[in-house]
Amino acid sequence: MENANTFVQMLHSADPGVRRDACVSLGEGRSPESVPQLVLMLRDSDTGVRESALNALIAIGGRKVAEAVSPLLREESAVMRNMGIEILELIGPEAFPAIASLLNDPDDDVVKFGVDIIANTREERAIGLLFALINHANPNVRASVAVCLGRLKAASSVPVLLCALNDSEEWVRFSAVEGLGLIQDRRALTPLLKLIETDSGLIKEAAIDAAGRIAAPEDSSTVLLKLEALVKKGKIFNIPAIVDLLEKAVTPGSDFRPDAEFKKTYFNMFARAVEEGDRSEKLTALKGIALLKAPEGLQSVFNFIDSLNDIDEDTEEFLVDTIVSITGRGPLPGIFMERLARGTKSLKIIVRTLGELKSKEAVPILKELIGKVAKHELREVAAALEAIGSPAAVDVLYQSLRNSDGHTRKIAARALASLAGPSAVPNLFEVLRSEVYRDVMEEVTDVLSTIPSEPVKKGLCDLLVSENEALREMGARGLGSIGDEESLRYLIKAAGDPSPAVRKAVYKSMARLGIPNAVDEIVKGLEDSDDDVKLSVMKGLGGWTGDRIKAALVSSLVDRNIWVRYHAVVLLGEFGDLDVEELIVEKLLKDEAPVKAAAAKALERLGAHDAAAHLEQFLSHPDPSVRGAVESALESLRC
Repeated sequence: MENANTFVQMLHSADPGVRRDACVSLGEGRSPESVPQLVLMLRDSDTGVRESALNALIAIGGRKVAEAVSPLLREESAVMRNMGIEILELIGPEAFPAIASLLNDPDDDVVKFGVDIIANTREERAIGLLFALINHANPNVRASVAVCLGRLKAASSVPVLLCALNDSEEWVRFSAVEGLGLIQDRRALTPLLKLIETDSGLIKEAAIDAAGRIAAPEDSSTVLLKLEALVKKGKIFNIPAIVDLLEKAVTPGSDFRPDAEFKKTYFNMFARAVEEGDRSEKLTALKGIALLKAPEGLQSVFNFIDSLNDIDEDTEEFLVDTIVSITGRGPLPGIFMERLARGTKSLKIIVRTLGELKSKEAVPILKELIGKVAKHELREVAAALEAIGSPAAVDVLYQSLRNSDGHTRKIAARALASLAGPSAVPNLFEVLRSEVYRDVMEEVTDVLSTIPSEPVKKGLCDLLVSENEALREMGARGLGSIGDEESLRYLIKAAGDPSPAVRKAVYKSMARLGIPNAVDEIVKGLEDSDDDVKLSVMKGLGGWTGDRIKAALVSSLVDRNIWVRYHAVVLLGEFGDLDVEELIVEKLLKDEAPVKAAAAKALERLGAHDAAAHLEQFLSHPDPSVRGAVESALESLRC
C-alpha cells in the first residue's frame, strides 16, 4: 500500500517519463486503490503516459476498473470513448455487470457501444438482455443488436431475428439477414428465399449471401433455381455467394443435374464478371465456370491470363486446376493448339494442364515444343511428359537426351530417372560419357545416383579408371551419394588420382558417406599437396567429431595456406572442447586477419572467459572483421 501511494504521487511529476514508470508500476502491483488516478491519466498530454495508464488498468482488471471506465463512453472525445471500449473488452467476464448496465443508458450511442462490446467479447450472458433491445426506438441500436445476436450464434436468437426481417428500417432488416447468416440455422432458409424473390438491392444481396452460408447441398440448387430468372435478365449477384451455392449444389453425391439452360444462364453471368469484375471477383467467377464445366469458359480463362502482367505461383496453380476441371478427360480442345502455336503467356499453364490431364494425345504436341520453348518452359514440358508416363512420352524423353541444347538434356535425364528408373541407366551413362558440358555431366551423375541399382554403382566405379579426367571426377561425385562400404573402397583407391579435381571429389564424397571407417582416409586429404584439395576436405568435415578429426585439425593450424588454417580454427571452435583454447589464442595473437577473426569467434563459441584479456588487445585492430568478431566475443563472454 505504501509503495502504491508513492507511485500515485509520482503521477503528478512534471516528467512524463516518471509518470509512465508510475503507471507501469501500479499496473504491475495490481493496485485497485490507484484506479481513479489511472483513469485520470488517460487524459494525460503525453501519448506514452496514456498508453501506460490504459495497460495498467487492463492489468488490474476487475469490476472496479470496469465501473470506473464505463463513464468514458459518454465522453465527446472519440479517443476517450475508444480507450474505454478497449479496456472493457479486454478486462474479461468481470466487466459484464458494467457492460450490461450500458444497455439501459438513456444515451442511445452508449447503448450501441455496449451492444458492440458484447458482440466483440462474445458474452453469451447478454442474450436475454439483447432480445429486449431488438425493439429499441433507435434503428442503429436495433441493427447492432441483430448483428450481435448473429455473432453470439445462439439458436434461441433465430425467432427474434426472423421478426426483425419485418422491421420498418432497411438497415435493420439488412442486419437481421446478416445475423441469420452468421448463425447458419436452417429455420431461416425459407424466409431468406422469400426475401430473395421479393426484396431488392442490398437486402437481396445479403439474403443470397446468408442463404449460401446456411444452405445444405439439397437446398443450394433450390436457391440457384429461384435466382435463375433474374440472372437471365442480366442481373449479377454476389459472385462469391453464388459460387458457394453452386459448389454445394454440384458436390459429389448430389442428385442435382443442371440443364443446358441453367448452365448457359450462370455461365453468362460468370463470364461477364470475368470481364468486368476486380481481380478477386474474376478468380471467383472462373471457379464458377469450372464448376459448370463449360467448355466455352476456356476462352474466359485465357482472356483473364492475357490481362495479367505476371502470374504468381498460387494463381498459376488455380488456373491449371480450372482448365483441367473444364476440359475433363475428353479430346484436347482446339484452343490449346491455337494458344501454343501463338506462344502466348498461357503456354506454361497449358503445358502443365497437359501433364495434369495425363493425355497421351498431348505427347506429339509436347515433343514439338521441346525445340521451341524457353528454358523455364522446357522444365514444364519434361514434367508433363513425366506425368503422362506413356511409352510414347518415355521415347520423347530418350530422344531429348540427344538434343543439341544442354539444358534440354539435363531436364530429360532427370525426368527419365524418375519415370524409367533402372531401365534408363544404360542410356544415361551413354549420355554422360559423350557429354561436353560440365553442368550437364553433374546433373546426369546426380540423377544416376538416385537410382538404386547395382548397374549404377558398377558404372560409377568404372568411371574412376576412365582416361577422361572429368568422367573420373563424376564417378567420385556419384559414389558419394550411394553410401556404402563398397563405394568407400573404390573411393580410397581413387584418392591417389593424379588430378586434384578428382581428389577433391573423392574426399568430398568420402565425407558425404558419413561412414566412421572413412575418417582415417578423409584426414589424409589434409596432407594433400594441393591447397584446393585440402580446402575441399575442410569444408567436408563440418559436423564430423572424434579425436582423430580433432588431431588432424590441430595439425592444420600450421598449414601454409591461410584458408586451411582459417577453416581449422572454425571447426575446432565448433567442436566445443576447451583443451584447444591455448592453440586458438595463439592463432588470435600471431596469425593473419581472417584467422584472427575466426579465432575470436571460436573463443566466443567455446565460452573461453580466460581469453578476454587477449581479445581486448584487438579492439582497435585496423581490420573491421577482426574488430567486429572481437567485440561480439567480449560481449558474449562478459555476460
